[in-house]
Amino acid sequence: MRNSFILLCVGFITFISCNDDLKTYPVGEDFVDSNISVAVIDTFSLKCGTFMLDSIATSNSGRILLGSIVDGDFGRITSQSYLRLQNTLFDIDPNARYDSIGFVLNYDTYYYGDTTAAQTYKIHRVRRIIEPSEGLSLYNTTSFPYDEEILGEITFTPKPNKESDSLYIPLNYNLGEDIFNKLKNNDINNFDDFEQYFNGVTIVPDTTTNSHILGFLFSNYTSNKNSSMRIYYTISDDDNEDNDYFIDFNIVPEQQFNHIESERSNTVLEGLDTYETTISSDLTNNLIYAQGGTGISARVEIPYLENLNKLAENGTVLDGKLLFYPLKGSYNDDYPLKESLTVYVVDHKNRIIKELGQAFLTNDENNEFDEKTYYTIDLSLYIEEILNATYTLNYALMLQFSDYKNTVDRILIEDGNAGDFKMKLFVSYLTY
Repeated sequence: MRNSFILLCVGFITFISCNDDLKTYPVGEDFVDSNISVAVIDTFSLKCGTFMLDSIATSNSGRILLGSIVDGDFGRITSQSYLRLQNTLFDIDPNARYDSIGFVLNYDTYYYGDTTAAQTYKIHRVRRIIEPSEGLSLYNTTSFPYDEEILGEITFTPKPNKESDSLYIPLNYNLGEDIFNKLKNNDINNFDDFEQYFNGVTIVPDTTTNSHILGFLFSNYTSNKNSSMRIYYTISDDDNEDNDYFIDFNIVPEQQFNHIESERSNTVLEGLDTYETTISSDLTNNLIYAQGGTGISARVEIPYLENLNKLAENGTVLDGKLLFYPLKGSYNDDYPLKESLTVYVVDHKNRIIKELGQAFLTNDENNEFDEKTYYTIDLSLYIEEILNATYTLNYALMLQFSDYKNTVDRILIEDGNAGDFKMKLFVSYLTY
């Protein structure tokens, strides 16, 4: 009955935006003999800051993420990838002759930074089997020891928009010959045999060429678009016109992960060292920051939200929206804005409680001054949860990218304290 009454009231209300702290709009006296009104509030105090997630599970993400880049706001970001390999072919023709070995990397069109500049990758042999020490995941903070010897190296200028294109990195000839002979002589008969001999590889970007970070495709099955280690061989007396063959050592998705480092010296984020540390936007030029891969996340707290309950003995939230602006000049073709950001609920220790929803971008391309470039998210249910809780919920909102586990995208957001484009919360509240 209560809900029906509220819905009936709402049907007769015209919503009017306001710039004052609080305005009320009474419903006509002829409608019902009751003090019914709508309060529209848009001057909530917002407490904004930046923190860093404890760790991010980057295994089984479907993307090899490689490169190094220096960002004036976020510092140096470096991503190297660890790859556990497996093959399905163990029976090789006795007339087969080894040719060469290399690593094939297929673009998946993801990139971050300046792709017109060259980058260098180096491949090393891992000394231990790549597997989690506990649980099922490997993280951006995980690493494994590897040999100093370089198995293969390439310096290149990428073509990330050509998904059909690939990189080929020649590897040490003797390594390929040794693996091939062990397969041919039945010294390696199954995956366990191969894994005991060869634990996997890590691909390390050269941090002296800080230009971009790229994404590469992979799967655990043979495909023309698959990234893999590949041994080439021939069969000299084969009747086929094409007697060239190869063996693919495919990547195990659950044991591939990206190790992502963020070196933030001489930036405003230098003090981020534990996940419980939040740097107030007062100390970061009234900006909050978010970046995938590194775990750097924007935090928004609404400390006095529960005071809405004091407006009247009976009331309910009709609508609640958070609006925030990306910093003008911080996005361009190399650092484009995403169409949406994901909003999470975190507790007082910055631990993720749940995913709340999407903040969607409004971008009027005809607007010269970017005044209509902003994100909004509906917070109605979140506000109701806070107001109806039987105890104080020390919750806040976390702003991040939906694909933050396999990208290093970044965004700078104006906080709620200064400037013409400050963050705002709008709440329409019905009292009766």
